[in-house]
Amino acid sequence: MTRLLIGAVLVVACGAVAAAPVPKERKKPVPKLEGTTWSGDGVTAPTTYTFAKGGVLVYTYLGNTYSNGTWKQTGAKVYWETNNRFAEFEGTVSGAVMAGEAWNVAGGRWKLKMKRDPDRPE
Repeated sequence: MTRLLIGAVLVVACGAVAAAPVPKERKKPVPKLEGTTWSGDGVTAPTTYTFAKGGVLVYTYLGNTYSNGTWKQTGAKVYWETNNRFAEFEGTVSGAVMAGEAWNVAGGRWKLKMKRDPDRPE
């Protein structure tokens, strides 16, 4: 009986040692947008977007620059609007790529994709 009890204890103890812990999944950090510039699709033409301090969105397309937009970021989710919500965007940022959908007051809807401009300072 004693040998049986010792054997059972050894089996349980060995089983606990043999089971390796499952590693936790490491999530990639979400880049902060403030102070960064992104280039790519636009609502009407290729556009450059600068996510300035205080939630101000500065954007350039067709040779003109505007600063009448706002933006906010919650984790990987991004929202921005331009010209008093004439056009809006919701999407996600993953590494150096931002993608999502834009729409405007005229009822248009577009998929937009842009890449972070590494040549611009943060």
